[in-house]
Amino acid sequence: MNSLLLAFQFFTVVPIQKSLPMEKRHITGMYSFFPWIGAVIGSIACLPIYFDWSSLMTAFAVVSLGILLSGGLHMDGFIDTSDAYFSYREQAKRMEILDDPRVGAFGVMATVLLILGKIIIISEVLSAESFHFLFIIIIPFLSRVVLVILFGITENAKESGLAHFFKQKLHVQTIIPLTTSFLFIAICLIGLMTYWLIAMTLLSVLILFICIYRSWSLKNFGGITGDLLGASLELTEVILWITLLLLLS
Repeated sequence: MNSLLLAFQFFTVVPIQKSLPMEKRHITGMYSFFPWIGAVIGSIACLPIYFDWSSLMTAFAVVSLGILLSGGLHMDGFIDTSDAYFSYREQAKRMEILDDPRVGAFGVMATVLLILGKIIIISEVLSAESFHFLFIIIIPFLSRVVLVILFGITENAKESGLAHFFKQKLHVQTIIPLTTSFLFIAICLIGLMTYWLIAMTLLSVLILFICIYRSWSLKNFGGITGDLLGASLELTEVILWITLLLLLS
């Protein structure tokens, strides 16, 4: 129960006003619940599809709910990562920019493009004849699965910060197999409820993204940070929606 409460406390806007233990088993448990937090957020984000709204308005509501319910935590990481990467500075300077609380022009531009692009892409998917409500639930789930796997298999870029603290408390040998099993459960569910072509394509895209993003993080930042993990979640969701758009068109 403490692990579940930790997951809601750190990864959502749910006000858990309680001091919770953060030993190794609690942090490992927190990350095991993290994908399911995404499924809960996705389930709530499904509600707008039952209103008689245009696909564009529905997509706006879906994206807005995703941001609001997560407290903008991962979007903040995307902003900082964009500022750091597009500064085209050396690695040490990029790390300084990641730690800078100020928002730069690159972060603003990248975020506007991300949100607008996401709304437009989801709007198109919603209009597709083969659209299934499961997509809205499963994409936040899968994006968090990717984040946990990346966190587990990639060394930290710095020896400070919340990500470093959590990594020290994380039992990687437990969380990676468990999260991988979640991934295959989700893929099987997609295959059974929609089409196996969609399921296997999404799985291939996710595996490719994990490999590329891990390599990119090591090359440009020397490892992973909380901001980079947040950015990975946002990018995973966009890439999955684009993949669905191409498959359903």
